[in-house]
Amino acid sequence: MKKRGKSILVIPDSHARPNNDMRRFAALGNFITEKKPDVVISIGDWADVGSLCSYDKGTLHAEGRRYADDVAASREALALTMGPVQQEVDRIIRNKKRRWHPEFHITIGNHEQRIIRAQTEAPEYYGAFSIDDLGFKDYGWNVVDYMKPLVIDGIAFQHYFTSGVMGRPIGGVNHARTLVLKNYMSSVCGHSHMRDYWEDTRTDGQRIFGLVVGCYDEGDHHYTEEQKRWWSGLVMLHEVEDGSAEPAFFSTDYVLRRYL
Repeated sequence: MKKRGKSILVIPDSHARPNNDMRRFAALGNFITEKKPDVVISIGDWADVGSLCSYDKGTLHAEGRRYADDVAASREALALTMGPVQQEVDRIIRNKKRRWHPEFHITIGNHEQRIIRAQTEAPEYYGAFSIDDLGFKDYGWNVVDYMKPLVIDGIAFQHYFTSGVMGRPIGGVNHARTLVLKNYMSSVCGHSHMRDYWEDTRTDGQRIFGLVVGCYDEGDHHYTEEQKRWWSGLVMLHEVEDGSAEPAFFSTDYVLRRYL
């Protein structure tokens, strides 16, 4: 049967950080290798970059954080993810089978953007460090600037979308529905760590949808009472074509059980 449209794997906010269990990234690499999506998109906040967090700076929770450790965590997560992928690509080439060369993208999130903001707030450090430190380009990933959409086959991907003259993040009740009503197109985002989906059909018969993908994270987060409402896992979009797709959800628990 002929394949219809692209398949796109969306990796929700992963928050790679020092002293955190990295097994989810090893499982992610195996998941990608088995599923073989055409496109892989990290929706942002791949790296936590806690050392540059301004919210709890100077508190006990922030004590001991180091930028070098944040960079190392991001690069370790990339190595664990991309290792199995590169091995599979090499195996396919050796065996002269049908080639598989997935695209990798990241739409920069507010946590990676801390690197840019830190240099804005302290210009004397301009050029001393950059988002490139986190390793995405070293592994061949396309880096999409913060608050810039990545549009593939009629679907907009961005860490979060904004609305109103103040440019506040779209969220709240009916988050996914609001994405479609505000953006006038199929839209996928992360940021809130919650999962939401809504779809409708335009008068011309085109199906459009809004999708909030949750997170791909483990562990306790002391700073929020909302963690109980989060959903953690991976999202695969099948039959991606002209703004339409069929989503499939894989919880982090399932991914860890199945792919480690």
